[in-house]
Amino acid sequence: MSALDEVARVARDALGATGLAVTTPTAVVTSVGTPPDHEEDRAVPLHDPGGQPIGTLRVAWPPEAPGRNRESLLAAFARHLALALSRHTLDAPAAAAPEGDVLTLDDPARLPDAIREITGQVTAIVGPLTGARAVGITAWDPERRILRALPGAFGSDDDTLAASVTGPVTNMLSAGSRVFASGQPYLSNDAGADPGVLQPYAEVFRIGRLLSVPLENQGRRVGVLHLANKPTDFTLDDVGAVEGLAPRLAAAVELAGALGRMAAAQRLEGVLTATATAVATGGSAEECLLPSFDRLAEETGASVVALVPSGSAPWIRRAGASRPDLERRLVRDARALVATSSGAYPRHVGDPGWAALHVPVDFRGERSDGAGAAHTATLSLLRRTGQPFTAAEEDVVRRLAGLVALAWTSERYQRQLAEIARLREQERIADGLHDRVAQILFAARLGIDTVVDGEADDVTRCLVEVRELLVHGDVIVREVIHRLEAAPEVGLTRRLRREVESVEDEFGVTVRVELPDDDHLAQVPRTVADAVVKIAREGTVNAAKHAGPCRIRLDVTVAETELVVEVTDDGFDSGVEAARPGTGLTSLRRVVDAAGGTLTLTTPGHGFGTQVRAVFPV
Repeated sequence: MSALDEVARVARDALGATGLAVTTPTAVVTSVGTPPDHEEDRAVPLHDPGGQPIGTLRVAWPPEAPGRNRESLLAAFARHLALALSRHTLDAPAAAAPEGDVLTLDDPARLPDAIREITGQVTAIVGPLTGARAVGITAWDPERRILRALPGAFGSDDDTLAASVTGPVTNMLSAGSRVFASGQPYLSNDAGADPGVLQPYAEVFRIGRLLSVPLENQGRRVGVLHLANKPTDFTLDDVGAVEGLAPRLAAAVELAGALGRMAAAQRLEGVLTATATAVATGGSAEECLLPSFDRLAEETGASVVALVPSGSAPWIRRAGASRPDLERRLVRDARALVATSSGAYPRHVGDPGWAALHVPVDFRGERSDGAGAAHTATLSLLRRTGQPFTAAEEDVVRRLAGLVALAWTSERYQRQLAEIARLREQERIADGLHDRVAQILFAARLGIDTVVDGEADDVTRCLVEVRELLVHGDVIVREVIHRLEAAPEVGLTRRLRREVESVEDEFGVTVRVELPDDDHLAQVPRTVADAVVKIAREGTVNAAKHAGPCRIRLDVTVAETELVVEVTDDGFDSGVEAARPGTGLTSLRRVVDAAGGTLTLTTPGHGFGTQVRAVFPV
């Protein structure tokens, strides 16, 4: 099927026509459906980009009433078909593309953000090639089946504005939708008066001239490239030049998207890992979950993450501007135990649309009604863009909902253990007071009764004995009070895990921790424990800041005569240079020396990364 045939087929379907034909003065160039041959059929003249007449578009409709926007669609497709006819007549081959990479791959640390940088990189290539001063890329999302503008569209740094260029390929008044649906380019040198260009977007992005070209990679249509605002008119030569480069641009866009999805999946897994680790430490549900909700909002682009219990106030974490109307709907749907996604695509320029995701939080186990799970809350996300949540995002949120249930169960279990411990302590105190203080007070009372009844042979001696009993009872009571007021000391294991969690939350990394049993660290002197905690903090922070993408480990081992703490990373960038005196190492050595230990900084045997190692006698 020729390029002209492709546009004609899409035009017939969009116009609801029974037949459509493009003719020149000498021939019928293409015909789709029932050939229009009646006098009442509509005829529209076609002009090339220079304004010269080159043919006629004839359209036949069924006898029913005209469809919505039919006249505007007819004008838009007439221009699109005219461009295709001009190129068909010339039969010009695509121009040779300039050499060089489109997507820079020499900086691994920047690859996860390639999708945010690809528009700028493409602009730097096609700008000199065509003279276009602005570029916009709309990428095809096959899972959501939408086109979405990538960051930096037409030079804008407003992500909300870019997000408003998002939606299914259904509006054929959009140049991007027609180009993607037909696979054929479109050109307009007067975008402000072109029925084939959505005027609100042309006004907001200040587009005067527009050239839109499909992006295809090995037969897959991956998006549309829009070039805007060339100082002079776009020509058919510009179309050919961009088409020659389009396959490489398409491959770069697809690669950048894949890298972005991989990085996002890794970061989302990090949210789950951090949450699971926090729950395992035995913290409260609020301490474990609220930081995870904040990270989840950041990684998914959600403006609201809400945990809505069925019978109490919701926990709401916000990121960015608030939309009270959407938040009220989110909470209302969550309370109604809605477990499906909802949302709306952008309706006009500047409106990013919205998307909501609701996942039930269930406690597994037997219920009084015999069911296997109790829906006690809903975990809900609100994203202020029209991009629906992907299956991968839904999976992560469902797994996080399981951790929410675990956190609540763990907190309830910890409260029950604390209550049991409190009751047992009360019983122990009661028994102690009964066995010791009560007996003393009873003996003192007997002595006083002897004096009062006049039965004491030596009143003074009897009162002295009573006084001694009361003093002894007072000592015992004070011991009990002191024991109740003394706060339990936080152990070294707990302190280390808290420091690691703090670093993970602050820098978005994951640290593998290997610690001995609590009993092995319980007798470590306070000065050594403080030094170990400082090494763990400084070492993991240094790796997170300077080693680049890497794995980080914290290992603490205790032998008969020494304690060893090691912080190791396998990053490409050496942390040795980053840790020279003046950046924390001098202070760290001073702390280790004061605790009687030795500190070394080396590169592990595999040749990458850094190891901070300290040894303390115990």
